Amino acid sequence: MAKARTWFLGAGCLLMIFGAVIFALLVRGLSAPSLPREIVLSLRLAGPIAEVTADDPLAEMMGEEATSLRKVRTALVRAAEDDRVVGLRLRVDSIGGGFATAQELRSLIARVNAAGKWTAAYMDSAGEFTSGNLVYYVASACDEVSLNPQGDLNLVGLSSRVPFIRGTFDKLDIRSEFPGRGAYKTARFMYTNTEFTPAHREMIEWLLNSIMDQLMLGIGNSRGLPADEVRNLVDRAPFLGEESVEVGLVDRMEDWGAFTKRLEEKATHAKVVSVRSYLKRGHRSDSGPKIAVVTAVGSIMRGSSGESMNPLFGGSVMGSDTISKAFRDVRKAKGVKAVVFRIDSPGGSAVASEIIRQEMMRTAEEMPVVVSMSNVAGSGGYWITCGAQRIVADPGTITASIGVFAGHLNTSGFWSNKLGVTYGRVDAGLNANIYGELEDWTDEQRAVIDRMLDRIYDDFVARVAESREMSLEAVDAIGRGRVFTGVQALENGLVDVLGGFDVALAEAKRLADIEPDTKVRLVEYPRVLPWWRQFAKKREGEDAALRARLELVEKWLLTGTIDTPGVVWMPPITIQ
Repeated sequence: MAKARTWFLGAGCLLMIFGAVIFALLVRGLSAPSLPREIVLSLRLAGPIAEVTADDPLAEMMGEEATSLRKVRTALVRAAEDDRVVGLRLRVDSIGGGFATAQELRSLIARVNAAGKWTAAYMDSAGEFTSGNLVYYVASACDEVSLNPQGDLNLVGLSSRVPFIRGTFDKLDIRSEFPGRGAYKTARFMYTNTEFTPAHREMIEWLLNSIMDQLMLGIGNSRGLPADEVRNLVDRAPFLGEESVEVGLVDRMEDWGAFTKRLEEKATHAKVVSVRSYLKRGHRSDSGPKIAVVTAVGSIMRGSSGESMNPLFGGSVMGSDTISKAFRDVRKAKGVKAVVFRIDSPGGSAVASEIIRQEMMRTAEEMPVVVSMSNVAGSGGYWITCGAQRIVADPGTITASIGVFAGHLNTSGFWSNKLGVTYGRVDAGLNANIYGELEDWTDEQRAVIDRMLDRIYDDFVARVAESREMSLEAVDAIGRGRVFTGVQALENGLVDVLGGFDVALAEAKRLADIEPDTKVRLVEYPRVLPWWRQFAKKREGEDAALRARLELVEKWLLTGTIDTPGVVWMPPITIQ
């Protein structure tokens, strides 16, 4: 009886969902009149900016659709070419992405500017008792910048903070041992140190300085100021209210109502159209050569893409099965001329990285593959680029980290001294406990781990050397875990071109012998699930997530072991 009740409830829910879909599609169709003759395109940036999202008519109807960098790109590229669009009205509340995301947004705004349309940005505040660097960096790409009279300009410069948990381990009576290859493979130091090593500090400083230079140059070019002068202004910031206008970084102090009214008077015959409405009501061409876009986001692991339930390293997962299948689907598809491989990943499993790379290589044998690096393409995230015809990175992309490390925790002291849990031990084999976490490695086991690390590092270096046409010695000299910005990676021969998605797309068209001005159709792989399929899978996903968490806790309790992200992984480098 209970099963029948559950079945009827499930069927009723599905009918309700189906009805909601039909209603949403009807509303979407009925509420999509043709676009006006003159348009002011309106874009608001607030919260997370996903790389790509599925079309979701119900979310659109409810006003809850997530911001997608791909959709923003489509709208602004189209607007630059649309004679009906006279200007762009931009409101920047927050930038939920990395520095490379901000650079791509700036380049898209510049594209609209270059097409002869005006652009105007508004900020309530560039940070409120917090850094406003990225908010202002994006806003400053516009012809004019307005700030709420109560707002401040927190263009305070860049800062990086790196966590170390060795002190926590000491308090918990846990001993850590994390060998690696290279003084700059710093992910392991989070477990073993309490402060920067000299090499670690040196690397963070060169990354910070490179991004700072890009920030100053970009703002300076937009505001007509020398980069050195912008740097001096940063050292005087934050600027309170009117001070922002006095130093030349903001044009007007006005609230949102005054800002919108002034723009209405500037374009008296134009109608304001949101990016969402512009894309929905505009013509979407399905003609032209097809270029596949394979989007790979998150830590690299074997299996399917999704979300990690690891309590220490949770977040998006780039599953080798999912991305490999995407490349196979590209090869099976008809009419695909080239691939843009879009990557945002700190790396992870060496095995999973190689599985993805092999499928990418098979695809590159049949058609051009151009890598487009987003915010991060480090360690395993760089491994999977090896063999592509071209690699394009944003100037502020964090990349390279050609190195490897492994880890071992002895948690027996924590279990026995802190919790009173002891383990009886029986092993059949001298190295049966090599991957356990209840005792130290023996010298013989350390030798085994060293051989593993040497093999993986040598394989990594060899793949980079072959794909970049460099000697093994040259790759090793810039390897050893060193992390670079896109600018620095170009100087070291690890990428071919600086730029965002559109630069990569232009490279793909060139390699596929498609004329630069030819319109192409972008086909997304793997397909992003629409909302209704996500809803149908939600209960199943919640159950799976709960099971996964319970299994992790159970494994930790039974074996004292917790999984780490992989041997070709780099820590998140946060600069704000």
